[in-house]
Amino acid sequence: MLAILLIALSVLTCEAAGAGSKAPASTGKKKLLLFAKNPANWSIVKDGGSGKLVYREATGAFTLDAAGLAPGSSYALIRYADVPPAAEIVARGVTDQRGRLALSGGWRNWSKKFWLVPGEDVAGSVGAAGSLLAWRPERYLFEEKPLGIACACPEPEEP
Repeated sequence: MLAILLIALSVLTCEAAGAGSKAPASTGKKKLLLFAKNPANWSIVKDGGSGKLVYREATGAFTLDAAGLAPGSSYALIRYADVPPAAEIVARGVTDQRGRLALSGGWRNWSKKFWLVPGEDVAGSVGAAGSLLAWRPERYLFEEKPLGIACACPEPEEP
């Protein structure tokens, strides 16, 4: 009897929650957060540099906003697929005097790892294969998780 009552209550609760409500429309935008990490244990550095990469898989359009970087310095957004020293250069830019960086463009391969690295640490031009020239992880922003890897933290959509 108690089981029947709980099932009935569950159905009524679900119907009431759904009555008149609409699921938000999908924007197709996804985001990936980038963080400064401690190379000793890969934990996020509190008050370190950070960034937010917002992209649309369907069109390839993206924007990256980052802060807490070296002022007036060159940076490159790269896609790293665990084949050292190979990297694909997604975009390049220079920070303002407050250490902020804004990049935008188009990219099609939204999988694996995305890092923001000092421009001098990677050779190559935007949209082409390149290579890491140095390994200075204390100066990089790393993805919160590799894209396309199944986990309990799917790439969230951006409103």
